[in-house]
Amino acid sequence: MKREDLKKLIDVAAGREVADLVIKNCRIVDVGSGEIRQGDIAIVQGLIAGTGDYEGREVLDARGLYAIPGMIDAHIHIESAFVTPEEISRLLVPFGTTTIIADSHEIANVAGLTGLAYLLDAADKATLHIECVVPSCVPATPFENAGAILEAEDLEAPLADERILGLGEFMNFPGIIHADPAVLDKIMAAKKANKLIDGHSPGISGKELCAYASAGILADHECSTREEMQERLANGMYILMRQGSACHNLEDLLPMVTERNARRCLLCSDDRQPKTILEEGHLDDHLRKCVKHGIHPVTAVQMASLNAAEAFGLKDRGGLFPGKRADITLVNNLGEFKAKHVFIDGVEVARDGRYLPQVEGADISPVRSSVQDKHFSIDKLKLKQKSRKVHAVDIP
Repeated sequence: MKREDLKKLIDVAAGREVADLVIKNCRIVDVGSGEIRQGDIAIVQGLIAGTGDYEGREVLDARGLYAIPGMIDAHIHIESAFVTPEEISRLLVPFGTTTIIADSHEIANVAGLTGLAYLLDAADKATLHIECVVPSCVPATPFENAGAILEAEDLEAPLADERILGLGEFMNFPGIIHADPAVLDKIMAAKKANKLIDGHSPGISGKELCAYASAGILADHECSTREEMQERLANGMYILMRQGSACHNLEDLLPMVTERNARRCLLCSDDRQPKTILEEGHLDDHLRKCVKHGIHPVTAVQMASLNAAEAFGLKDRGGLFPGKRADITLVNNLGEFKAKHVFIDGVEVARDGRYLPQVEGADISPVRSSVQDKHFSIDKLKLKQKSRKVHAVDIP
């Protein structure tokens, strides 16, 4: 921020200058105090100058709508939605999401650092704030040969990139538990860059979980039982409560949320496909489920905003506070959480479910035609049956 911009922000906050935009007559959901209060939100140069009674060059009358901070999905794989970053923006923003923490391990499994570079370039084209982590486990297991291998030395340059928040979910938990040298090198690369390390630890407990957490693991989105959640909280990890297209753990874990531990609980989707998003929504769906299960609406909003911002070091957002990004969602009430207006950096980007910006796509040529199998034939799809019965994963 330039000095003159800081002065203007302060002058607007103090009431000496008018704001660029004032959203009047809001019911402000204050995730700091835990209260709901009537007031205006003053915006200047993409930032919140203050809340209270303000005048602006442009005015939007919220007519009693609830103003909540733009929601933050704490863990998602864009690739699982089968769309580009620009299109995930078009999908999610109308539901009130303004930031996602994107783990790129799926595209990197195939395209390596070229895939990560494409994702970062495409993220710059999106209106949605897409905060990326570099994948920690490429390939995901030693048994895969999807196309790329990333060792610790390969991660050093991306970890030094200011656009990278940290090291993505560390799926190789056995490698951490048993202090595998190659795994330790990756952990040390993240620590050297002063970057966070996200977690992935299904089914482990006791001393093995202590060993995993001791490496500096920030969070886990793989909790499926209340016992797993409690043990991870006790080991200092944030809980990313997941509700995606495939995995639905949120409602199983909500009974464990209390006034004492709620600030350690975040919301995420992990894998959420367009059909689910279009039919059920995004984090607004999580909020509805939270309230339905008895979580106070303000606590639920904290879980969808401030908690994630603090956990992932996003100091410029997470609440409707002076000096923060003007990422604001106006919703109809605190039961349905239907987004009526969505602002990112002080600009209205969605209204009544309609995405307003033009979609501009990044060049996809670096990752085009990446699926190659020289030995593929239709014969490989044939079942080698020895009887009329076969094992099936599922029958729709």
